[in-house]
Amino acid sequence: MNVGKPRREILESMVFKYVGVNDPDVVQGPAFGEDAGIVRLGNGYLVTHTNPITTASRRIGWLAVNVAANDVAVRGARPRWAELVVLTPPNSHEGLVDGIMSDADKAAKAIGISIIGGHTEYTPGLPRPIVISTVIGYTDKRIVTTKGARLEDLVIVAGCIGGEGASVIAWDFPHLLAERGLGSDVISEARKFIERVSVVEAALRIAPYASSMHDLTEGGLLEGLYEVSIASGIRLAIDPSLIQLNPVVAAVTRALNIDPLKLLSSGSLIATIPEPYVDRAVNSLLEIGIPCSVIGKAVGGEPGVVLSSGGRVLSEIRESIIDEIYKLYSKNMC
Repeated sequence: MNVGKPRREILESMVFKYVGVNDPDVVQGPAFGEDAGIVRLGNGYLVTHTNPITTASRRIGWLAVNVAANDVAVRGARPRWAELVVLTPPNSHEGLVDGIMSDADKAAKAIGISIIGGHTEYTPGLPRPIVISTVIGYTDKRIVTTKGARLEDLVIVAGCIGGEGASVIAWDFPHLLAERGLGSDVISEARKFIERVSVVEAALRIAPYASSMHDLTEGGLLEGLYEVSIASGIRLAIDPSLIQLNPVVAAVTRALNIDPLKLLSSGSLIATIPEPYVDRAVNSLLEIGIPCSVIGKAVGGEPGVVLSSGGRVLSEIRESIIDEIYKLYSKNMC
């Protein structure tokens, strides 16, 4: 069964080549690893991203706004406007839509976004609600792309790796975690990660220093690293021992035997920073309480991600990652 993003080869041969007319004002169109479209507008840039929430059934209005806003912010633009498509099963109670939209409203207000339109319907054949969000931002400053990493740049990661996935699991599969021996206190703490999925302020703080940025969503940290590597045409050498993992995320993923580095990670981002600016970037995040660490470097060689520690190669990433959370849904555990 195919789940998650299609393989890069499929995207490049069957999706990205169909772009309509050639518009000279399009600065960044569809491409592997790029988080948002960028269009030249006036003296600046319009930045836009569309994203569906398909791997969660709780707090999906909140996630929809935040996840799409993150993709705009890592381009160096502040998110300002949103449109939402809310699809619900045919026999859904009316309170479901109200709950989704009130949650989206809460997220939008927290970020400073105006919801300006969208579409709502009861959709035949849909087993659970799906929300698709489009968020738009604007900047007259320098833009940042995924493809901008350069040789010798250092790689930093900020935020809670796997926090989004741990939270979705705690909301949708609490019985499973309890069966695996996790207490209600751990499950409760894991659920709180969903309130910290925004990277908007973090991205805007380090944008002046970054050669590339990428927020971590489906496929987690390892997929994000792989996408930066392929988009930039550069090899990333990563030391897993430098990756900080939250103890609650570790407990949740260990209980289910899933890899936290391949798990939904909205609320965290990676950036490549030229070495002279790394301390400034890291300190700017620590000042606002966002955990941040240097985990590797852009090196010469074939594009891909090599994980090594103590001079020993542990593994290499040469293709896209299927997010670990699909293991739970594919086994019909919900």
